[in-house]
Amino acid sequence: MKRKLILLPIIVIVACIALTFVLVKFGREVKPVETEPYTPFVEISEVILSPEELMVQSQGTVIAATRIPLISELDGLILEISDSFKEGGVFNKGDVLLRIDDTDYKAMLAQARSQLATARVQLETMQAEADLAQADWKEMESMKLGSPSPLLFREPQLEGARAALLSAEAAFEKASKDLDRTLLRAPFTGRVVNKMADKGQFVRRGQELAQIFDISKVEIKLPIPVSELAFLDPSISAINPEGISQPLRVDITGEYAGREHQWSGLIQRTSGEIDPRSRMVSLIAEVEDPYGLQTSGQKMAAPLSVGMFVKASIHGRKLPAAFTVPRSAILEMDQVIVLDGEDRITFRNVSIARYVGSNAIIESGLNSGDRVCISRIEVPIAGSQVKPLEVNSEVGP
Repeated sequence: MKRKLILLPIIVIVACIALTFVLVKFGREVKPVETEPYTPFVEISEVILSPEELMVQSQGTVIAATRIPLISELDGLILEISDSFKEGGVFNKGDVLLRIDDTDYKAMLAQARSQLATARVQLETMQAEADLAQADWKEMESMKLGSPSPLLFREPQLEGARAALLSAEAAFEKASKDLDRTLLRAPFTGRVVNKMADKGQFVRRGQELAQIFDISKVEIKLPIPVSELAFLDPSISAINPEGISQPLRVDITGEYAGREHQWSGLIQRTSGEIDPRSRMVSLIAEVEDPYGLQTSGQKMAAPLSVGMFVKASIHGRKLPAAFTVPRSAILEMDQVIVLDGEDRITFRNVSIARYVGSNAIIESGLNSGDRVCISRIEVPIAGSQVKPLEVNSEVGP
């Protein structure tokens, strides 16, 4: 039994050696198979350089460029009001909105006119007396009486008469203006937001009568990140008392009466400070004739009403030659893959003007006719062979 256990491993080893010999002696010869290297298919976009205008998007609410309280400058009873003097009423510049009782102010004007006439007579009388005193003094010069007193020539009296005349003229001018102020005229073409006074009411000087705003122009405050100022004209950030040298165009889009409408405006200035919490700066857009009052003889456009929420597209810097590629085509260090004449990978450094959604706008580094790879390659290697799948020269926004 022990002998069998000892011989069993030896028999197994001998059998394995014999089987190996047979396989080597009579087996088929293995020949290596040559395979072509894998060449991936890639989608390319042929570069066509063209001018590009950078756009900055924002949104905001329409506000009145000028909104003021209408204040009474007199005490008195309101006798009449205009048909436009009501909430939502529209008026033109110079229209009489209300009339205050002018009886007392006509009396004040008559009294001031009388005082003015009296002051003129007193001045003329005093001037005549002064001239007569000077003539008499000349006749007595030969008597050598010394230097004459100012009182002799009526100089203090003349000075007092002149001051009295100036005071009377000022009083007359004030009385004239007070009488004119009994007719409260519109300072601009506008609209009434709300009114606080009505016919038959007694009002006091300084009392607020209504809230009105100018409808010849509206403003829209458009906040944007400070970083996006780089896409606009540099003069937008300059401090110039005369305003921006070249105002930026802005396209306004909003919904009115269930339909979308468009208006055009200009960016005239920026806000005075940067919001410390959001790091946003506001651009102030101005839109002329928002209610279409100057479109006489034409179909009136939808009004850009105060309080509307709108979206804005601000026209920024213009690039003379740019090309747009998908954001995924941009590699690290701002590089893109450009295929050479033999469809091999080369790397090209580019300058990216900005990213817009899923695309990147390249402003330099490419030439017309270059073939840019827009497919994602996991490990791109310079000199690697690829197969262009198709040429795509247009990239959507």
